[in-house]
Amino acid sequence: MRAYDGIKAERGREVALETPDFLEQARKLLSRSIPIQLRMSGGSMRPAIEDGDIITLEPIDEDAIRQGEIVLYRTRLDTAVIHRVVRIEKSSSDKAIITRGDGALQNDLPVPIHRVLGRVRTVERAGQQVAMEKPQRSLKDRFLGWFRRLRA
Repeated sequence: MRAYDGIKAERGREVALETPDFLEQARKLLSRSIPIQLRMSGGSMRPAIEDGDIITLEPIDEDAIRQGEIVLYRTRLDTAVIHRVVRIEKSSSDKAIITRGDGALQNDLPVPIHRVLGRVRTVERAGQQVAMEKPQRSLKDRFLGWFRRLRA
């Protein structure tokens, strides 16, 4: 899920996503414990985060990342992604997370835990705060998803 309209720290500083150093600026703000607000676009996190929702990101310690949380991370190609953690893998040397957009059928590639910049603290839609729980898929939706993966 991509963000647009810039990000706004609670102190009022705005950082435009289009700037080449967006991830660096977001990392700096979050490393100083400054929460960031941004308006989202795209449908990969539907229905938890809809197009136009305003989210607040907060810093997160690597050891505090939990399954089910929505996190901002930097991909290997230096793009920003906001997806839900579906699994945490602990190998002998490195720790990684597996993420997926709520509206996606497949998991993302494993992400080394040091690439996680922050987690979504709040979601605001039309001026109202939205619950952060992962939506439960119906049995029919689960079956259709399983069938689509089987066909692929």
